[in-house]
Amino acid sequence: MSELCKGNLVLWNDEKGFGFVRPESGEKDFFLHISAITNYRKGLSRRPAVGDVVHYQPVRSAEAQGQRRLSQAIVMGLNEGALGFDTDAGETKLASVGIKLVVGAPILLSIYVLWHIGNPIPLFSYVFMSALSTLYYGADKQRALTHGWRIPEKYLHVFELLGGWPGALLSQKAFRHKYKKSDYQRIFWGIIGLHGLLWAVYLYFDLMK
Repeated sequence: MSELCKGNLVLWNDEKGFGFVRPESGEKDFFLHISAITNYRKGLSRRPAVGDVVHYQPVRSAEAQGQRRLSQAIVMGLNEGALGFDTDAGETKLASVGIKLVVGAPILLSIYVLWHIGNPIPLFSYVFMSALSTLYYGADKQRALTHGWRIPEKYLHVFELLGGWPGALLSQKAFRHKYKKSDYQRIFWGIIGLHGLLWAVYLYFDLMK
């Protein structure tokens, strides 16, 4: 951080992938191409926007040839991992273990159903639909980054409802996709709650036999 300068994005053309950064010192603006943004090829959590804080390194004068442009830029809110920390760093180990337990619970219960009454449908549904959810989450994330046609959210919710929510939960963390969208998350966790309720009812009647 001590080797980088700081400024603000004052103009951004998302269609062409370039903009200008104005240094805090008030100097003349620097040209910024999207390829200069650290971790750009690995995928950004969103697109750059006017007003974003930018930590940057200008092109060395010997290479600039009179152009004020940036060789490296870290846009806050897009790729904090490049600064040595992660936007999910606040997620504790306990929370991580909790997610694994939530994901593993329906799988273990489905194995129990398979062993107890020989019904493979729950296990097949969770495994197959989770794989399908992961595939569609990845495709939708890629389309979001390239401004392509998005996969309708109702399709993702249908996959989750049919048993794909464990894969969807893991994909949200892996792809950094949908996990900050409150409207989406309300429906998503409602689906998880519904599955939990159905499992509770099943176990209640199973244990009462």
